[in-house]
Amino acid sequence: MEVTSLDLSVLEKEFEQLENGHVQKVYQRKNELTLEIYVPGEDKKRLLIGPDRAFITKYKRENPTRPPGFCMELRKHLGRLDSIEQRGFDRILVLKSGDTKLILELFGKSNYILTKNDKIIGALREEEWAEREIRVGLDYKFPEPTADPRGEDYFKMLQDGELVRRLASDLSLGGTYAEEACKRADIDKNTEIKDLSDKQKNQVKNALDKLLKSGKQPVLYSDDLPKRAAPFTLEKYNHLEIEQFSTLSEAIDEYYYRRKKQEQKQRRESKYQEKLEGLKRQKEQQERKIQGLKKSSEQNRRNAELIYENYNELEKAKSALEKGLEKHRWEKVEEKIQESSKAEKIKALNKRNRFFSYDVGESRLKIFLNQNLEATASGYYDKAKESESKMESAEKALAKTEEKIQELSQEELELENEVMEDKTRKRSKKWFEKYRWFYSTDQHLVILGRDSQTNEMLVKKHMESNDLYLHADFDGAPSAVIKNGQDAPKKTLEEAARAAVTFTKAWKAGIGAADVYRVKPEQVTKEAEPGEYLSQGAFVIRGEREYMHNIKIDAAIGPYEIEEGLYIPIAGPQQAIEENCPDYVVLRPGKTKKSEIAKQINRKFKGYDLGLDYIIRSLPPGKSQIEN
Repeated sequence: MEVTSLDLSVLEKEFEQLENGHVQKVYQRKNELTLEIYVPGEDKKRLLIGPDRAFITKYKRENPTRPPGFCMELRKHLGRLDSIEQRGFDRILVLKSGDTKLILELFGKSNYILTKNDKIIGALREEEWAEREIRVGLDYKFPEPTADPRGEDYFKMLQDGELVRRLASDLSLGGTYAEEACKRADIDKNTEIKDLSDKQKNQVKNALDKLLKSGKQPVLYSDDLPKRAAPFTLEKYNHLEIEQFSTLSEAIDEYYYRRKKQEQKQRRESKYQEKLEGLKRQKEQQERKIQGLKKSSEQNRRNAELIYENYNELEKAKSALEKGLEKHRWEKVEEKIQESSKAEKIKALNKRNRFFSYDVGESRLKIFLNQNLEATASGYYDKAKESESKMESAEKALAKTEEKIQELSQEELELENEVMEDKTRKRSKKWFEKYRWFYSTDQHLVILGRDSQTNEMLVKKHMESNDLYLHADFDGAPSAVIKNGQDAPKKTLEEAARAAVTFTKAWKAGIGAADVYRVKPEQVTKEAEPGEYLSQGAFVIRGEREYMHNIKIDAAIGPYEIEEGLYIPIAGPQQAIEENCPDYVVLRPGKTKKSEIAKQINRKFKGYDLGLDYIIRSLPPGKSQIEN
């Protein structure tokens, strides 16, 4: 969406809060600017300026390490902001700082011009038209002003043509608000101006009055993606989901933030699918190789056995050939074989490598001349062993590939690295927030790894002598640690065990229960037995394990107050979440994607502002359904 003249007239009033602020930093990303403005008595504000937009944002973007030259000029010359004003009803904003002005032309390709005493000292882009020129050293000249419909007789400003086109162009409303005026007036937007009756003209006038003069309640319309932010409700979008905001800036900010997050998600999904397909192809190749080696091993072993099963027959044929070759040339022997019906099982003679092929029905055996049959059979056995050795290596490689596929699938499309960071909620995160975690009913901190890397980090870096280690009794499950777990009551042990089962492939597979064992930290080691290989995140357990049998999956999610007035989502067993959160929902394995479940949860906990991505990160792996 692009900011229209009407939008800009609303935003101009919102920008008044920036006046008397001081521009501390300027960042430039191609043709997009962010001005960080310190306003006395308030937090730092960020004014974002793009080719077709301008609004106050709470999100911090990634910025280039080396600022472009125009950005440096802005940093040098912009100081205290005296005013931010829209020029008439144009899509032009003028930021005044002493005798310096930053003029933002937000139409066409857009341009940003820096002037001092009205002389151009910098520009995003130098341009030239018939009537004016943007070039450093010249006096700045505004473009011809557009029509300003506020307080005017609308129809005196309209040329002949279709109603919607003339409203959009002649009144500078833009397509969206021109269509909205037609819809509110209940008149076909393609009606010619000259065909409008006086009654219809009055309907259009009343609709325009409401658009231009009515009170403002900024909204954002969305379906799967945000569709439009506006200063008031639009009948055109009444079929979409609507959210209300305090300011138009906030609505526009969310529009761009959510679309950017969706783009990021699609890129991550594409990257994920590309990586997954690559691993699947690798797995298929490894499986084909193992099948080929297995077949080769079986065939060579069988050939060795066939030599002994047909020993006398093969020895007789071999001796006959050897005697024949003592008396005759190879060519003569081959000729005699072809003529003899008794030698029909001899299928080929190889002069260079001195062997013959012999058909024993289920196989053709390669029998070497001047080598006893035991040595030939031994050669077949050696080839079988060689294939079996290669097959063992290939199976280990296949296991690693399957492990990589499992690790990749566990968290699928989690959006861990935000493109834009909400600076209004900046805080120092707790060390355990990079893992899965929750507080038990008895207030013991329970932590689980998310993948092989965090499994490794959790055990090596954070597990201490008085903790307790838990693991579901199957491969691929996360490491779980109860802080001060050796003093934990039975209820905490049960809740930690349930989490150790829930956050595994058991959830995806719909497996209802599994066994979990627990051991002390000193029993967990990376020292493998000789000849064994331990992948990242895998550990060896020494000594006896205490088992908890038939532990059921159990998950709920709710808002947890991590700091005063600031909530984040946590997931864990229902009783633990119920104890530690003011509200919660119970989850079960289901058929709904994580993203859709997260949206439902986000709507339910809307007052806590949990953040969609954080919710997705907290959910069990795979699809789910909300029980209550």
